[in-house]
Amino acid sequence: MLIVLGYRAMYYIPLWTAPSWGVGVNKLLMFLAIALFGAGSSKGRARSLFRHPMLLGLTTWAIAHLLVNGDLTSLILFGGLGLWAIATILIINRAEPAWTRPEAGPILGDIKLFVITTVLYVVITLIHGWIGPSPFA
Repeated sequence: MLIVLGYRAMYYIPLWTAPSWGVGVNKLLMFLAIALFGAGSSKGRARSLFRHPMLLGLTTWAIAHLLVNGDLTSLILFGGLGLWAIATILIINRAEPAWTRPEAGPILGDIKLFVITTVLYVVITLIHGWIGPSPFA
């Protein structure tokens, strides 16, 4: 909550103009980010696709937000968290280069992941519209 309050309290200092196509891409990337966050706990095939699904989800979330926010505060918040996630992936991969891919589960686990992702996407967009700018404005 402190991050949200601090973000909203900062002055708007524009750095670049967000592209008009960024809004649509943002929506797709946000859905993917939520799915990646859940993929690590998934019982389906998705869990075996990525070594660091949650960190990739955070990176995707950061990129999605930078596509539609071209101000200094957004660059510091989203860019900083995105760079932290990328650095963490690199550090983990360097410390533990060998990775045993988890066994892929049944397709039912991926269906559950998709349903849960869809529900969370709707809930997050409703909360986002309540506490800040509407993601569908």
